[in-house]
Amino acid sequence: MSEGTYTEQDKDVMVKSAKAKNKSRLQELIDFARVCGFKKLGIANCIGVQKYADKLASVLREAGFEVYAVNCRESGLDACRICGEMSGPCCDPLSQAAYLNECQTDFNINVGLCLGHGLLFQKYSQAEVTTFLVKDFAHQHNVVESLI
Repeated sequence: MSEGTYTEQDKDVMVKSAKAKNKSRLQELIDFARVCGFKKLGIANCIGVQKYADKLASVLREAGFEVYAVNCRESGLDACRICGEMSGPCCDPLSQAAYLNECQTDFNINVGLCLGHGLLFQKYSQAEVTTFLVKDFAHQHNVVESLI
């Protein structure tokens, strides 16, 4: 395996993340956002983990950030618009990205979006995205349990 080629911007992210490591993921996230000078944080979450997204938003606000949050069903998208064989409320990661783009967030956080929905959210988000919680109902959101 050959060494990667890092831009100056890439190196800056690596240095800033090194200053925030060896802590809980939550504290690492807070410290990284502070070191980067982020003020406006976005949360895109699955409605199935709403209580965790709400708690995260509360903690981030207490830490001094301006927080914008949107769950996957807020747009009211009808599944039949995605696929004629489906019906009812549908997750809408493109609308989540559009909302947080409109809010001009500095940094966005994926809280439990489904795999494909997370990929689409990240693709359309204008701000960088990190994942805070990976949804895994089989293992109470502890994905490492799948490997044990």
